[in-house]
Amino acid sequence: MTPKQRVQAAIRHEEPDRVPIGEFAVDYAIIEKVLGRRSYFRGKAQEIRALWDGHRDEVVESAKHDIVEFVRRTGMDQVAIHMVPCKNAVFERPRQLDERTWEDSAGNVLRYSDQTHDLMLLQPGEHPEKLPQQPPPDGTQWELFDHVVAELGETHYLVARGAGGAPTVGYFTALGLEEQLMAIVERPDDVKAAQLRHGQAAGEATRRALERGADAFFWGEDYGFNSGPMMSPRHFQELYVPGLKLLCEGVHAAGAPVFFHSCGNLEPILEPMVDAGIDVYQSIQPIEPILEYKRLYGHRLTLMGGMDLHLLARGTPDEVRSAARLAIRHLAPGGGFILASSHSLGVATQYDNLMAMLEVAHTEGGYGA
Repeated sequence: MTPKQRVQAAIRHEEPDRVPIGEFAVDYAIIEKVLGRRSYFRGKAQEIRALWDGHRDEVVESAKHDIVEFVRRTGMDQVAIHMVPCKNAVFERPRQLDERTWEDSAGNVLRYSDQTHDLMLLQPGEHPEKLPQQPPPDGTQWELFDHVVAELGETHYLVARGAGGAPTVGYFTALGLEEQLMAIVERPDDVKAAQLRHGQAAGEATRRALERGADAFFWGEDYGFNSGPMMSPRHFQELYVPGLKLLCEGVHAAGAPVFFHSCGNLEPILEPMVDAGIDVYQSIQPIEPILEYKRLYGHRLTLMGGMDLHLLARGTPDEVRSAARLAIRHLAPGGGFILASSHSLGVATQYDNLMAMLEVAHTEGGYGA
């Protein structure tokens, strides 16, 4: 079987020759460990600083070649690909305040995170109009996407992350979460309307990705914390499910399964998510009742994950091997399972632990005759 066929079989709830392997995202640090060279693929702060310095083409060339070589070396079956900044994008170098802090012309304060290697938005500025105006996209936002399709599209299962808009420089932030949660109670109609808009856009974006050579599209929203969903099951049913159902209908009409990413323990709301039409749930985490998910929804839902990202970062190779064997033993029968981390291969992922997970998948993940 080709990697693409392997994933397709799993999504159809058929048993392929072995358990397929994939990821929602792979950060630069583990790519560098596997390839033995610097990489800008999902390069976090080092990528952003390179863009500030005018090295856009170097960033994109690195990303193009590194993700393809990484996939081939690791034997992964599913690949997530994203858009890149256009050649004509304008990048502003913010004023550096100290070793870890910057401020841009809008007044946004940025801080480097030692834990994730991101440049985080610490404080929003009051003058967004002072940021450089971006020209219309010139089409080069598809450069990485098209390269991966040309190199791996015939053999591997490609899932798009973003298809249409042209990114410039994005900063991660947790700001606004409290307001978002308050809106569920104070402005429920606004929340529902936003979810419906999101769902309405899904079909067209998916069609663009499929026309460009992708097999599916990663949709999602973080619905939960480790302790449970961010909203009550009633609020989820009333405010979120209509938009999620619309999203699934649009993606299915475009001819693709719905890969849905969400963080947190979603056990109280997973059933309405499945009923809304998601096909692949990424990522199942150790805090969730994964075996119960398999029993209740395994005939309708492909589970993607099973490998604790904290174990991949802080465990030993033997612990990782045991966890991989356990996941395969309980989740692989009957298909409907893609082995992956419980979120993504983040910057703390250890090389030996990744190799241990891949070793088990390749040597012990077969379904037999």
